Amino acid sequence: MIELGQQHGLSLTQCLDGVGIDPVGLKNSETLVTAAQELQVIENLVRGLPHVKGLGLQAGMRYQLTTFGIWAFAIISSPTVRDAIDVGLKFTDLSFVLLDFSFNETPESAEIEMRVDHIPPHLRQFVVERHLAIFMLLTREMMGPEALAPKEIVLTLDAPVSATSGPDKPKTETSPFSVLGALLPDTRIQYGASTNRFVLDKALLARPIPKANPATAAFCVQQCEALLNQRRAQTGFSGQVRHFLLEHLSAMPTLQEAAAHFHLSPRTFGRRLEDEGSSFRSLAEEVREGVAIELLATARLSVDSVAERLGYAEAASFIRAFKRWTGKTPAQFRRAEQD
Repeated sequence: MIELGQQHGLSLTQCLDGVGIDPVGLKNSETLVTAAQELQVIENLVRGLPHVKGLGLQAGMRYQLTTFGIWAFAIISSPTVRDAIDVGLKFTDLSFVLLDFSFNETPESAEIEMRVDHIPPHLRQFVVERHLAIFMLLTREMMGPEALAPKEIVLTLDAPVSATSGPDKPKTETSPFSVLGALLPDTRIQYGASTNRFVLDKALLARPIPKANPATAAFCVQQCEALLNQRRAQTGFSGQVRHFLLEHLSAMPTLQEAAAHFHLSPRTFGRRLEDEGSSFRSLAEEVREGVAIELLATARLSVDSVAERLGYAEAASFIRAFKRWTGKTPAQFRRAEQD
């Protein structure tokens, strides 16, 4: 999106205004961009380029399959279209898809609905346009030469502006949305609706995907689940518990004490962690292991000092725990780091 903004004359500073990411962070593949930051970039583009029509569509058509990472590969390696839809919706949090999606079946058709109520009204045009392009990209990559054209695309967007060049010339569409008609000649496109929907022929759901690969699909889904659990652990309730434990390393709280801190019963506390695929014990072990490795490898503290900082009464207990976590004693771990 920033490259698009620069192409239309905006500076990097204008594109990143208020985003909270500097140019160095922008080039770092480990930088995690939040939805709020992404919306701020969109805000900057919409505000800075009010004269550019179809800006979101232009943005979406610049993306490649690899932009979506493991999420996209999980989709295109699925056995059938139905499986691909299920995987795509299950792991949307791993993509930069900002809309809320749902899948609904009726006796006559299958519909993918895109909800925009949570998007600021003045940014909805851009976001919906971009997701149209994303949909076309993924379906082309998924089905190859086989078309997966919806029966109908229903949009909240205003109808494209048309103009006539003269009395003897036919009316022509001047909007960038003319590309939709070219790519989806058999699809009815309805504008000015109250919802955004892709309406599919139900017969398409059972269609095999040409690039289906059971081994690849299983691996990609496994990776998606691991990434999603990791992200939830960083940002969900598990993340809050992790921060609490980090603040009390030298006197590690019990489950009961942690539950009381969050004003929950131990049972409810444990259930909330379980809902995110975690547990109090695993979080406590994970926090201690991570800090121990950092203190041994980077801070170069003695084993006794690390044990004390992690709340162990004696170094021997810490050494046994460290070997359980890593398969090595602290001394073996340090030697391996030096090698």
